[in-house]
Amino acid sequence: MAYVIPVFILLMVFMHIIKEDKLVKESRLQKSIHKLYAVSEPLILKTLNKMISSNFIRNTRVGRGILKAIAKMLWFLPHGVVVDYEGVENLIRWIEKQGDTHIAIGPCVCKKALGVKEEPYVTDMTIFYGAEIYKEIEPEEYRYLSADEALKLLKEFEKSGLIHEIYACCNSGKWTFVICNCDPRYCVPTKAYLLIREGVYPGPKKAVVDADKCKGLDECGKCMEICPFNAIENRDGKSYVNDNCMGCGLCIERCPSNARRLVWRKGYKSKIIPIKIMYPDFFKS
Repeated sequence: MAYVIPVFILLMVFMHIIKEDKLVKESRLQKSIHKLYAVSEPLILKTLNKMISSNFIRNTRVGRGILKAIAKMLWFLPHGVVVDYEGVENLIRWIEKQGDTHIAIGPCVCKKALGVKEEPYVTDMTIFYGAEIYKEIEPEEYRYLSADEALKLLKEFEKSGLIHEIYACCNSGKWTFVICNCDPRYCVPTKAYLLIREGVYPGPKKAVVDADKCKGLDECGKCMEICPFNAIENRDGKSYVNDNCMGCGLCIERCPSNARRLVWRKGYKSKIIPIKIMYPDFFKS
């Protein structure tokens, strides 16, 4: 794993796959370097999971501080943005229109690294040059998808309680390579985020509640059950969304009273996701 850090510093120098909302061919060197990361990814995730599972890291301020410092130094490794179904739907349809790129699906690399076989297991949806890389490295594990197949699976993943997270290297949307559909019990970056608030970023939306429609947490509480980010509070018997909301939309899917909706975050900016492609209405708000 020693070669990963210098390799990713080099990664910043070369061509990008998305530039100004247009598809640009990646360089051979970029593709080769990312292959090195892809091969190392299970080991990196397994190592990180051991760190965040240790009592010292989890239960002491010093331990969490050390992990936070390490995370900041490894800023060039993949970071994610939580998004809702609308965002991934628009991105998949945009990819479909390009005609010269792929979508592929394979096993959740976190579950694979941790030796977990629990279903749904095949949930990592690689895109752009990521689809070609992972298909080439693990041809038996990955298969190409049509846009319609991808969207059907994404909706099924959402109904299963998985979080859509888009990952890119070097904190840049120019290096977007995968839509992860994350189980917060096993997703290593999500578990690290919940511990130190690093590595995963909120999306451009957040949930709000219509208190008049909400049945209350005592009578219902489905939103609190499904929320992976501890964003639901009880205020006067009603559900209230606090600042922990990442905008995944899982609570919207679960609410039987239609008391919840997603709204735009004011002043939202992201270096990772292509907002103009994923959320064209954002700039009309």
